[in-house]
Amino acid sequence: MRKRSDRWRIFTGVFMMMVLLLFVAGCQTATPVEAPAEEEAVEEEAAEEEAAEEEAAEEEATEEPMEEEAEEAMPAVLNKVFYGDTWTWPYQPDLLANMSRGRFFVPIQDESKIAIIDPDAPDYGLTFVEMDFIQPHHPWIAPGMRWNWINFQSEGVEGGVHDAIAIQDTQTLEIVKYIETGTNDPFHSAFSPTENLFITADLDTEAGRVHLFDTETFEEIATVETTGLRTRDITISHDGKYAFIGQQGYDPDNGLVGTVDVLDIAKREIVASLGEGRCRSGKMSNDGSLVFYSCDRADKIIAIDTTTLEVVKEIQTPEGAKPFNIAFRPDDKFAYVGLKGLGQIGVIDVEKLEIVKTLDSGTDTNSTYFHPYAPLAITTNDGSDTHVSVVDTDKNEVAYTIEVGGKNAHNGQWSPDGRWFLVSNRGGESVTLLQYNEENGMVEWVADIVVGFGANGVQWAPYFCGVEELTPDNVSEATNAPMVDAEGNCE
Repeated sequence: MRKRSDRWRIFTGVFMMMVLLLFVAGCQTATPVEAPAEEEAVEEEAAEEEAAEEEAAEEEATEEPMEEEAEEAMPAVLNKVFYGDTWTWPYQPDLLANMSRGRFFVPIQDESKIAIIDPDAPDYGLTFVEMDFIQPHHPWIAPGMRWNWINFQSEGVEGGVHDAIAIQDTQTLEIVKYIETGTNDPFHSAFSPTENLFITADLDTEAGRVHLFDTETFEEIATVETTGLRTRDITISHDGKYAFIGQQGYDPDNGLVGTVDVLDIAKREIVASLGEGRCRSGKMSNDGSLVFYSCDRADKIIAIDTTTLEVVKEIQTPEGAKPFNIAFRPDDKFAYVGLKGLGQIGVIDVEKLEIVKTLDSGTDTNSTYFHPYAPLAITTNDGSDTHVSVVDTDKNEVAYTIEVGGKNAHNGQWSPDGRWFLVSNRGGESVTLLQYNEENGMVEWVADIVVGFGANGVQWAPYFCGVEELTPDNVSEATNAPMVDAEGNCE
């Protein structure tokens, strides 16, 4: 009996163990699906959140350097109003919409004086300021519209000192300083869009150089030697990093081919030399992507990428064209170039980078000036003809010509409201005032104003008071009236 009961206990124990095992196994297979599914969903959700956080962190890590790099590549434009020469960007006539009253400044090169003309004043407000140096050449209105920088340049004249830059207050008309550079002929210039900097070329026949000035302190801060001679047109990239320098010194037998030098402004060194053929006259596209320089001894125009600093194409002009000054249409679809040798305007398709049309204009076709808002432009003819050409810029055609008061119609500028255009006749004793008639869309002759022989560059500046300089922030609050003192006070 004992053995049997022992066996029974063993059997019962084994049986119970098997039942227990089967129960456990059954629980594992028969447990409702919801529990592990919930756990899986929670785990998946946590994993997704973690992956999303990692991805966001990676994007943030990559975006921050890109933003920093973008900021470094394109510094902010100076907080000042820009409306000056066509070598300086930006061009902001819209900011001066409430400044209808202003004055034109014109150096009278052969008589060492500056003529100031107010088209709205009796007798055109004609005023003269005598200069201490000979041969004042071109005015350059600095950003902020308060200061007029004037270069003196001899063009072979003997018997006087012309190595200087003058700084004139556009409101009081006082010459506040003369800066002597210690070289020969300060010439065409440009203001930086991103810092208080003015760069001027130098027509010295013995060396190639450019001069850099601080526009706040009125001090020369650097001189940089170039690879050629007789520097001319200067254009500055929109990020303020590079200055492109045309050079008109040309002697190929002695290795002087008239390249465009590229100045790294911060490093104060030339980092590239591009093109050949006396590439002296240049302009930058309005979007800042390209700069064109005319190489008149090679009858071509070089198109330079302002980012890669490489010539992307040489644009051929007709033989004997002698391409000269360039201007981009406001939409950058076309650029106009004066073909001095042919008396024509060359119309360049900027996308194709080729001349697609030529327009008869006048002897020694020179520079084109686009109206601030109407589809027209005025082209000067700097030779024996005595007219300017009015161009329909929608059709790229010369619409008509206007007689002016002398030969060598040279330089000009529009007032920012588009009412007035003043052109210098450097082969005579006058400047010619033209007016845009908004009712009929025509440009009309107003007056030939006698100023003396050798009128040259032309620039416009508004009357303003209540502020010391014009900025995008204060221009709408400034009063369009003369200052009563150097502090900017109104009457």
